[in-house]
Amino acid sequence: MIFCRTKISFNAEFKLPIFRAGKPAVGLHLDVAKGDRLIQKLMVDEKKCYLFGRNPQLNDFCIDHASCSRVHAVLVYHKVLQKAFLVDLGSTHGTFLGKMRLEGHKPTQVPLNSTFHFGASTRMYTLRERPHSAPKPVMEELEKMPTEDGDGALLGLPETETELDVGAAGLK
Repeated sequence: MIFCRTKISFNAEFKLPIFRAGKPAVGLHLDVAKGDRLIQKLMVDEKKCYLFGRNPQLNDFCIDHASCSRVHAVLVYHKVLQKAFLVDLGSTHGTFLGKMRLEGHKPTQVPLNSTFHFGASTRMYTLRERPHSAPKPVMEELEKMPTEDGDGALLGLPETETELDVGAAGLK
């Protein structure tokens, strides 16, 4: 097995299996919530792995909480299985997938729409993918809609500049 060794702190070393890690599909992201409020969206679709921890120089995403380690965990995307995995890097206060504490240095699959958090932090991270587009293009649906004059006017929008000027004059 080929590994890419990355020294990330004084006592932690993460071995990234090169042939298994890959870039995820465009649009994969983390919704970050505190309580019931969405506070941030973190894109995780550009690299093979993302580090989380307190130290901003060593991590991709800084966790500003005293219970979190300098380098706390890593999110890795498996290119063959096309799934994300979370690895706790031996943190003191743990990494949690739902309410389950992850075993240190053991990759754990993170299913889409599942939530995880670090240490005693109340920020919750939910793995999401880009919403799928509608099955039919919007323009096709709009073209099927009946119009007032029957000659193809779209949603009652003005067809000439004169109609536009008349409408704007009425707003003054």
